[in-house]
Amino acid sequence: MSIELKIKSKHLSLEAKVIKFEEAKLKKQIRWHSKVQSPNKKLEWKLNSITEHRKWNVRNENRATFLARAYIAGVPYKTVEHKCKDVYLREQRILPRVLSMVKKYHSYKLEIEDILNWVNA
Repeated sequence: MSIELKIKSKHLSLEAKVIKFEEAKLKKQIRWHSKVQSPNKKLEWKLNSITEHRKWNVRNENRATFLARAYIAGVPYKTVEHKCKDVYLREQRILPRVLSMVKKYHSYKLEIEDILNWVNA
């Protein structure tokens, strides 16, 4: 098991918590602006931006890290994700990222076909 991936996974979960905390602060500011002043579009844009970052970038990176750790540990994919329906996202975004992490932290001679065989096994 790669200690680097374990640390990365913990940092990504902490990043999501920090972003949620900042989202709550921005929501309070937006509510205050809507009561006292006119709605502030800049605050709404910031809120949408960090929410999108948390929901897409951080979540997908955390999922890819989790799958890379499972692959390195030799855990079958079917036990890691029982019901995975987002084939497009998995093949276009997640699996290439899993491959790059496994190459970096475990095996340099790995190909995408190896990851696909692990997923489809």
